[in-house]
Amino acid sequence: MMLLRTLVLERNGQDAPVNGALLCGFAVGQTASNFLVYSLDEEIEPGSSRVYIAALRKKLDRYFLGSVESKEDLQVALHVFKQILTLAASGVKSGGVTETQVPYHFVDLKGCKLPPARPEDHHSVIIKKALVMKVITLGMSAPTLPAIESASVIVPSIRFSSQMISPPKSASPPESVRPPLHEQPVEEPRQAPLSTPVDVAQAAPAIPREPDAPVPTKSMSSGDHSTLFEVDSTLTNLARVAQELTQQKLAAIERETALEQWQARLQQEQNQLDEKVRELEQRTTQLHDQSLAVSQRTEALKVMTSQVSGLRQSLRGMLLELDRTLDS
Repeated sequence: MMLLRTLVLERNGQDAPVNGALLCGFAVGQTASNFLVYSLDEEIEPGSSRVYIAALRKKLDRYFLGSVESKEDLQVALHVFKQILTLAASGVKSGGVTETQVPYHFVDLKGCKLPPARPEDHHSVIIKKALVMKVITLGMSAPTLPAIESASVIVPSIRFSSQMISPPKSASPPESVRPPLHEQPVEEPRQAPLSTPVDVAQAAPAIPREPDAPVPTKSMSSGDHSTLFEVDSTLTNLARVAQELTQQKLAAIERETALEQWQARLQQEQNQLDEKVRELEQRTTQLHDQSLAVSQRTEALKVMTSQVSGLRQSLRGMLLELDRTLDS
């Protein structure tokens, strides 16, 4: 049974996050960039579905999702995704790259932790709904390579001073007692995009203002939350796939039953036609026999007619002889 990979998505106007089904991830060496394609199972019109394309950046075994910033990269991503759709629809293995195709490879995302993302930041396209599962199957069965490392991604980091700062025993000291900002050797990280996650496990813990109120870490809760949503989405997707397969099986059974009924009707009509052909052959034979009998009767009548004509001539001669005899 195929397990679908999911990722957590945060949509505007919705309090709870939703799950999206991961279609595939691919890397393009021409632009040194990675892309990720996912679906929210949005049926725009009958037989069509909306999918999203996001930029996938990798730095030090960490992944960041964001929008495709340049139009050139977006055009390349759309071109490669069209190649993937064509390959998935054909159902054949990937062959050589032609002159009009862009070289790419599928990215191995097994075991990696994908951060939450915002669909509003990503580019969307409309494809046939039947191609969604074909692309997922192709992405899971095709050969994969690691993602391309991004040099432009800045991983937030914090450096600490070697001097120990004792926390106050009472309430927080006034602003005049606190050390100025220039004495705190903390490097301010560059601001990352909204879709770029910050790994709490690697970021430095903030110094609590009160010793009795430690700041709880969010890595476990968010991880558990993401895992629960991923499991729930996987089960939902599997149930939907099972339902679609069941409907397809029922439709195939109905088509097979209808085909058998049509075959039975055709066989019945064929039997009727064969019976009529046999009757026609019998009738033809009877007509042939009748025609032969008529021909024979016609010949017999001709013979009898000729015989009657001869008798008439003989009778006429006899009458003439009789008349002569009487006259004499």
